[in-house]
Amino acid sequence: MRVLLVRPWVNKNITTVKNFLFGEPLGIECVSTVLKELGHEVLLLDCMIEKNASIKQYLSIYRPDMVGITSQCTDVENVLKIADIVKKFDSKIVVAVGGVQATCFPDSFFSPHVDYVYKSTTRQNLSDLMEEVEGTRSAEVIEGIYSRALDFINEGEFCFNEYIVPDREVTKRYRKHYQYIGFQPCAIVQTAYGCRNKCTFCVRWKLEGDSLREVGIEEIVDQIEALDEPYVMICDNDFLVHEDRLIEFCNLLETRKIKKKYMCYGSVNSVLEKPDLMKRLARNGIMAVIIGYEAFDDSRLVEYNKQATTDQNEKVTRILQESGIACWGSFIIHPDWEKKDFKRLLAYIKRLRPELITFSPLVPHPLTPLYDQYEDRLIYPKEDYDKWNFGDVLIYPSKMSLKAYYLQVLKLALVVNFNAYSVAYTRKNIPTRNSIKMVLGFKNLFGVYVKNMLIRGRKRP
Repeated sequence: MRVLLVRPWVNKNITTVKNFLFGEPLGIECVSTVLKELGHEVLLLDCMIEKNASIKQYLSIYRPDMVGITSQCTDVENVLKIADIVKKFDSKIVVAVGGVQATCFPDSFFSPHVDYVYKSTTRQNLSDLMEEVEGTRSAEVIEGIYSRALDFINEGEFCFNEYIVPDREVTKRYRKHYQYIGFQPCAIVQTAYGCRNKCTFCVRWKLEGDSLREVGIEEIVDQIEALDEPYVMICDNDFLVHEDRLIEFCNLLETRKIKKKYMCYGSVNSVLEKPDLMKRLARNGIMAVIIGYEAFDDSRLVEYNKQATTDQNEKVTRILQESGIACWGSFIIHPDWEKKDFKRLLAYIKRLRPELITFSPLVPHPLTPLYDQYEDRLIYPKEDYDKWNFGDVLIYPSKMSLKAYYLQVLKLALVVNFNAYSVAYTRKNIPTRNSIKMVLGFKNLFGVYVKNMLIRGRKRP
């Protein structure tokens, strides 16, 4: 069978940096691996690269038997639009939807134009589905999949996504465009699922489990060695958990003389547990660690279940920087802040001096306890998918008007993104062309904030 895999374009009006900073579509690369193993022909259309691509033209030329579409929360409208285009072109083409949004809320895609929705992906359920589509298996419940033929009813247990080595060949024509925070071309590698930290605001451990499922590090290094990209983003929730695994990682890189630059997520506790290893990781290419600081006061860190203190945040920053590793810090903007709290955050950032800083308003994801806590204060319902983008303010502020709150967020964005320390780091480490893209992208981001402040700056009803 011929399968066309599609990553949708991004809505330009939403508050997200994904309009100008995005990596390879790892999930559909993994799907491609299995489809090819089963003997199917696969073509990928990445609409984040081909922004003006015609779906109809691809359907006309490639003539797929099946179209698979990946999704994030903000993609729902565009996914359904693509499914509609496909069915109007040829109603016999099978349409399947997967991705993060399908995992979280499969009912987002229970549509007459969608035949199957993947809540989880494994080799087995992909094989079962393809047999059903080919007519060699009768329509019946498949673990992890909702079927329109069965009225999208599936009451069985759902498994976690299976680890599958991604098919980098299917994205070959796009790979030079993929980047992460301006580092380009950049590949993405995942070495483990799950997270031990269980932060109250985070949904990843809910989706992947609260214990680690790790892939053998030699298999990971095999993948890295085969990559052409000089930069690699390791997208585990926390790559720095196990010391023995990190030592093996360094040993293999040194033995094979692999020279690449790596970015990864790490927790405060993981760094504190093994400070002496950080210099060796830096020598082997770890150039930046993303640390979720989240707050400037310890009481809020307890609320988030961060299991770290503000002093430990500062200590970790120094450990990384003294080891030659940049610290990219992230913060959460709380809806109960006053103007003075924004000032306190800026003072804390000046004390920490991380190389890069990101922030987002608190997102009460419906799969976390925060949703019940803030449901009566939501500005947008959870079905207003475009707004759940980690950029828009979702919760009515309690101590200032929404307009005044957005003004503080806008001021914070200006100071954070153009502070002298981060600008100097960006100029030194990121190519000028990509730095310009980032500046233009943040300009659009500011435009959305201004629009929100002026148009959506209404009082809570």
